[in-house]
Amino acid sequence: MPFREFLERRNNYAYPAVALQGTYINPAPSIFGSTMAMDQYIHDLLISDHAEEKVLGYLSVVFWGFYSGQDGIIRQERAMGKVGLARDGRDRLVRGQPQRMRGVVDRSVEWIAAQISEATNYIATDNYSEALRILNQLPQLQIAFSSKVCAFIDPCKCGVLDSVIVERNPDLHIATDANGIILNRAANRQRYNDYCVFLQAQAAEINSHAARFRWTDRDNQQYPWRALDVERAMY
Repeated sequence: MPFREFLERRNNYAYPAVALQGTYINPAPSIFGSTMAMDQYIHDLLISDHAEEKVLGYLSVVFWGFYSGQDGIIRQERAMGKVGLARDGRDRLVRGQPQRMRGVVDRSVEWIAAQISEATNYIATDNYSEALRILNQLPQLQIAFSSKVCAFIDPCKCGVLDSVIVERNPDLHIATDANGIILNRAANRQRYNDYCVFLQAQAAEINSHAARFRWTDRDNQQYPWRALDVERAMY
């Protein structure tokens, strides 16, 4: 994709900038005036030294991911429902047999925070596939949402790998099921590693052309490119 097309697509990125404020027990939706403000807020929660803030960051990613879709329709109630499921879990019947959908309450705040910290350490050493593997153990997360957490932990290194990106970029060779869900396979996790390296290289190449290719956020501030910005231009 030509640099100018990257720039135009990133400038027109329209997905809502939202997260959760308050506490993980009593979270409240919040709308941000720019994507950078949202990114920084969720990033700060995920790398916090406080376990409860890390959990709020994780739930913010769940909320953000379910808040809207390609159609642009806002689904805040659905997003809050997914947050509640990730936090509280749910009992259900599957073919007449009781089954527990685990939530934060079935693990512990400390365990969730420890997983996020371990994933953060893997990202710091450029091992994005292992970060995905660790984050996939969190309630209600599979590869797509785990990659969202990675992207907020370090937006300079990671991007989101979801069904939209996979469908539009078949050369990534990501295996999915019949419903387009990315399969939790070692090969897919390794390809996420390659994908992040590609995003970083694209960002570096665009940034090498100086300020004329800086992208403009919703508050009219201009920024150099990160891996996450390249992914948002591809979305």
